[in-house]
Amino acid sequence: MKKIQKKLSVVLAVMMVLCMFTALPFSASAAETSEETSAGNKINVTSNVTDPVSYDYNAQTEQVVVTYLLKADHMIVDTQSSLTYDSKVLKLASTTTTNTKNKVFPVFQSSIVWNPSLTNQVLFNCSSLDLFNFKSENVYCTFTFDVVGSGDTTVNLNVDYLTGTEADTYDELFESEKKDIDYIYNSANKVAGAAFTAKAVLVQGEEPTTAPQPTTATQPTTVTQPTTAPATKPTQPATEPTQPQSGVSVTGDIALPLADDGNGIYTGSTELEAGSYTFKMSVNGVAFGNGSTFTDKTTNAKYNSKWTSSTTLKATGGKYTFKFNTAKNTLTIEYLAPSKASIVGDINLDLQATKDANVYSASVKLNKGNYEFRVMNQGVRYCCGYTYKDLTVGSQYNSKWSSASTLAASGGTYTFSYDIDTNKLTISYLPSGAEVSVVGNFTLALAKTDKENVYSGTKTLKAGNYQIKMNNYGKLCGTSAVVKDVTPGLVFNPKWSKYTTFVATGGTYTFTYNTATNTLVVTADKGDIPVKVTGDINLSLKKSDTNVFTGSVKLKKGDYSFKMNVNGTDFCNGTTIRNATTGTIKYNSKYTSASTLVAVGGTYTFAYNALTNQLSVKYSK
Repeated sequence: MKKIQKKLSVVLAVMMVLCMFTALPFSASAAETSEETSAGNKINVTSNVTDPVSYDYNAQTEQVVVTYLLKADHMIVDTQSSLTYDSKVLKLASTTTTNTKNKVFPVFQSSIVWNPSLTNQVLFNCSSLDLFNFKSENVYCTFTFDVVGSGDTTVNLNVDYLTGTEADTYDELFESEKKDIDYIYNSANKVAGAAFTAKAVLVQGEEPTTAPQPTTATQPTTVTQPTTAPATKPTQPATEPTQPQSGVSVTGDIALPLADDGNGIYTGSTELEAGSYTFKMSVNGVAFGNGSTFTDKTTNAKYNSKWTSSTTLKATGGKYTFKFNTAKNTLTIEYLAPSKASIVGDINLDLQATKDANVYSASVKLNKGNYEFRVMNQGVRYCCGYTYKDLTVGSQYNSKWSSASTLAASGGTYTFSYDIDTNKLTISYLPSGAEVSVVGNFTLALAKTDKENVYSGTKTLKAGNYQIKMNNYGKLCGTSAVVKDVTPGLVFNPKWSKYTTFVATGGTYTFTYNTATNTLVVTADKGDIPVKVTGDINLSLKKSDTNVFTGSVKLKKGDYSFKMNVNGTDFCNGTTIRNATTGTIKYNSKYTSASTLVAVGGTYTFAYNALTNQLSVKYSK
C-alpha cells in the first residue's frame, strides 16, 4: 500500500459551548462574580491543530470538561498525542470513574494506550488495522478536570502524528492501490482533510444569574450539552454516541448508533464482554431482523424489515465493529480480540495478534531519543535490561528480571513483536523517508526503476547472517524464509511478523522489489576477489564476468592434484576430472579432499563461479 502525502487547503471551524450548570442555589453576588473574573481566572484550550478558545471561570467552577473533536476525510490507522495542563490549577479527575478509557477515547476505546499518571501531562497513542471512523465529526479525546486552584491556565493538545488510509476495511488495507495519508507527522500544524475543533464545558457548583461566555470573539452562541448513551446491559460498557444520529443503529442488548461512511454504509464500534447479546438493526425507526446466531463476526448477513426475530451474537469478548449496508440491507461484524501483550513505560502500546502463532505486534512512530520500557504478557511483567539501537531480532525476556529495556531511537516507525510463549521481543525499525526499503540489521532505500512498481538498490555486505524485512510504503512485510546470497523471487506479506534470514557470503548485492506483488529478487556480485587454483597447479584466475573468474595454463601429460581457493578459503571436491569437465562441478568449503586432473597434455582453461562455487575445465591442444 503506497504512502502518498496529499496537501490540500482547508478552513477549520471552531465550535463554542456555553457553561453547564448544576441545579444548586446561587449565593455569590454579582459583584463577587465580576471581581473573581477580573482577577484573571481564564482557561485557555489550545492545540497545534486547532484555533484556541478561552473561557472565564469563577470560584463556583468545580470541573472543566475539555474536548477535542476530529473530522477526517478518510479512516484513521494510527495516532499519537500528548495533553499538558497545570496541576496547580487543574487536577485530572478519577481515572476509575470519570476519566475511564472508554469515556476519554469513545472511538479508540481499548485500542488506545495511555499514561495518565504523569505530572501535568497525559501521553497516549493507538494503532489498529481495523481502522477508526471520524468521517462524521467525532470525539478525538475528552478529559475532565477538577478545579483545584485559580488564575489563568492552559490545557494544550499536541498531536504528534495522525495517519489516514484510503482503505475502508481491514482487507482493503493490503490492496496495492490503497494509499496511506500522513495528515500530521512530527507535530505539523493544521492540514487538509483532518479538521480538529476544541471546546470546553464548565461545571458549576452554584448557578450564577447569567451564564459565563467564552471570551473568544469567533465563537458562535449555540448552547451544547454533553451527552451520554443509555446503558443497555451490564456486560456492555456504556458508549457515548459516536456522531450525530444518522438514523441507523444497533438496538437491543447492544445500543450502538452507526456513522454514515458514504455509499450507504453505516459503521460503529463497541467493546463487549464475553456473553450472548440479542439485537436488531434499526433504519429510521424501522426494525430489521435476522434470526441467525453469529460467533464474534459475520459477513454480509441479510436483514429484512418483515423478519421479527432478533440476531444473537455470541461474543468471546473484545472490540466489535458493525457495518450495515442500507442499500442491500446486509450486516458485517468485524472482531478484534483483546491484546495479550503490551509495551509499557515511556512507550505504551497494545500489541495485536498476527498470522504468526503466539506473536503479537504493533507499530508506533517515535522521535529521536531514549525510551525505557518493559513488556506485559497476559498480566505478568517481563524485563530485559538491554539497550537497543533502533532494533533487536529476538531478545529474551524474563518475569524474574526487573530492569527496564532502553530503545535508543534514531527516529521513525518502530514495530514491536512479542512471542507470548517464548517471551522473545523483536523490534523492527523503519526510518523516515525510506518509502520502499530493506530494513533490519541494515537499511537500504530502494529507488524507482523504469519498470512499473519495481524498486531496486545495491549494498555491499560482509559475510554473515542478516535479519531483514521489506518496507512497502510504510507497511512492514515479512516471511520466515532463509535465503543464501540470491533468490529468483521471494514473496513477503504485511500480515507476517517474522524476519527473513539473509545469509551473505560477502559481496555486492542488488535487491529488487515489486511493490504490487511484494516479491523480492536478490542478485549478487562477489567483486574482484582473489580466486586461485592451488596445489600441483598454481594458477591465479581473473574476473571475466559477474562472479566468474577464468585462467589458462599449459600442462604436460600426468595427474595433477588441486583445490580451489576463494578469497583465502579452500573449496574442495574429491572428484577426478579426466582431461576436461563435461559440465560444472560443485565445490564446498566444508570438504577437504583435493580434485585430480588427469591431463593428456595441452592448454587447460579453468572457469570458476565464486557465487555458486562451480568449476568447469576446458582443454585445447
